Amino acid sequence: MKFSCDKSILAKSTDTVSKSINPNNPIEILKNMKIEVSDKVVFTGSDSEISIESELEAEVYEPGKILVDSRIFFDIVRNLPEGKVELFTSDNNELKIVCHSSKFNILYLSADGYPETEKLEDGDNIRIYSKNLKEIIRNTAFAVSDDESRPILTGTYFEISKSSLKAVSIDRSKLALINQIIPETEFSNMSFVVSGKVLNDISKILKDDSAIVDIKIKDNNAMFSFDTFTIITRLLEGEFIDYKRIIPSQTNLKLKINIKNFREMIERASVIINYDNPKIPVILNIENSSINVGCISKFGDFNESIEVDMNGGELKIGVDSRLLLNSLKCVPDDFAYFEFTNEQGPFLIKPLEGSTYLYMGMPMKIKNQKEVKNMEFLKINTPFIKLDQLLKFTGVSFDGAEAKYYIISGRVKVNGETETRRGRKLFEGDVVKLDDNTEFKVQNNVY
Repeated sequence: MKFSCDKSILAKSTDTVSKSINPNNPIEILKNMKIEVSDKVVFTGSDSEISIESELEAEVYEPGKILVDSRIFFDIVRNLPEGKVELFTSDNNELKIVCHSSKFNILYLSADGYPETEKLEDGDNIRIYSKNLKEIIRNTAFAVSDDESRPILTGTYFEISKSSLKAVSIDRSKLALINQIIPETEFSNMSFVVSGKVLNDISKILKDDSAIVDIKIKDNNAMFSFDTFTIITRLLEGEFIDYKRIIPSQTNLKLKINIKNFREMIERASVIINYDNPKIPVILNIENSSINVGCISKFGDFNESIEVDMNGGELKIGVDSRLLLNSLKCVPDDFAYFEFTNEQGPFLIKPLEGSTYLYMGMPMKIKNQKEVKNMEFLKINTPFIKLDQLLKFTGVSFDGAEAKYYIISGRVKVNGETETRRGRKLFEGDVVKLDDNTEFKVQNNVY
């Protein structure tokens, strides 16, 4: 095997393919990168989630196929001087890498037994501009769940209808939704879920330009093709949350906010919070056409107000500063609507016109909020109580709609297991645990 190419091309392909190689993979052969030379040069890396192929622009002298240790090869290539690099094998199982006066000899392995990458030759095809896909991933990634007990939520849900693409990520406390126009497809109702980790890897490779990315979906696999790269991944299996059911159709308070000014206020509040505990809420006090942002930590406090266009009554609500900042950083507009249901219900960030994006979050408890009732001596006259009834009865949820969201979004566990059925019957001995570690135990009809 022998070929040569420019160091910059070699480094780019090696760096990209390395993203799919896990050095701790229990399958020994998958710790390596495959180099295959025929009429072209192709580098391949693979693990259980993703396979990446990169085709290099190179001069081919002799065909061949080998495996090299991905970490060693990557470190060698990135430290080479700029210029032409020659790579060729010798009879003693060594790969020689030569660039100017720099010479490396490393051992290689036979490529026999390395799994072949099965490209999707047919299937459902979607096309999207590289910059648009990169933006979609960037603006939904923060809302992808890291809860491995619900694998389907560790990915982003894509919904395709003709020339419309919708991307949704959701976890227990937040939701991100992007609507994007794409080149016309033949699909009227197509959906799939791609791992958030895989999408982040893809985003790092995508350019911020108008190049076309071809996406093929077949069976339970997806293939992304662009530039000189082909990425193949398995889709996540399972039923995604019916996100439309948990987005409130009506709100009681609407603010028109200056995104830059409001984001900078939250960033200033975060300085005090982050030196103590990032879980401390920022408190939004909304009244008299102004919004006051405040927080208190053991290191001090912060307070600042700005005027806003306001439609609705007064409200005091606690919000996770990290959730709010992540959402605000994704808003491309100078102004947007900030909408609220009530002090315990979800809040929304929406564009002034259209529906290109929507960010939703759940509030945090603040000290002067209505506390959860002490249920220690409360008796009921039925043999069981339903889960949503318990949340309303204890004051965790304001009404049935909020209880439904609380449960569907995976914030409640029953006997240690996440429970998403709001009608789940609770009997004596059942333990209900909320995401803030509040627990209720059903015991002799006493909570």
